[in-house]
Amino acid sequence: MKINHFLAISAMLVGSSVLATPIYGTANVNVTINGVTTTTPVPQNTKTGSISGGNANFRFGMDWDVDPTLTWTYTTATSGLHVIQFQTNIVGNPYNQLFNSAGFTLTGGAGASIKNVSVKVYIPSFTTYIAAGDVSLPNVTLPKAGNITKNNDNTNSGGVGPYVGFGPTNLGDATMGVEISFNAVLGSLNSLSMNGTLDIQKDAPPVPEPATFGLIGAALIALGSIARRRA
Repeated sequence: MKINHFLAISAMLVGSSVLATPIYGTANVNVTINGVTTTTPVPQNTKTGSISGGNANFRFGMDWDVDPTLTWTYTTATSGLHVIQFQTNIVGNPYNQLFNSAGFTLTGGAGASIKNVSVKVYIPSFTTYIAAGDVSLPNVTLPKAGNITKNNDNTNSGGVGPYVGFGPTNLGDATMGVEISFNAVLGSLNSLSMNGTLDIQKDAPPVPEPATFGLIGAALIALGSIARRRA
């Protein structure tokens, strides 16, 4: 009994240590404001996940899917030069298509501004720069109290553009990331919120035709009718 009990406990400990081991490794979120860097480690134990964090100067959020998609948010009320790096581990494949988008909302009193906004893609993260992923956003100054929202993508289509080719890039298990940089002037009544998404594929995803959407809608209506009859 004692031996069996010991073996059972040992098995539990081994199992728990295996579960605690990151499956995909650790990625970092790096935020540099006026030359001061804050690094947040992101243990990616699962294929998909999310994390949030920050301090008195900023807040961030990140969702990932190693297949691979990276979605991020960033908010701040601190003036100066901001450089933010989000990255995720990804499953290796011969990726050759990407879509990158970003946007911001500037809110509060008159005079606040954001300029020189740049969003760059790196695959692998922060070693290989992919120029096809560049997103730029216009310089904005609030003329009066209120808010202004701008968004765009790497094809300059206002955030709804197509996937574009890059590579092909044959990757083993690796990383991908985005680096966001901008200068901001923000008063005590101002805030800046940003968000974006990076998605890469082996081939460009098909775009459903209008007729396809009609078929999907018809199918949903039919299923609803069947459910009502059964009820």
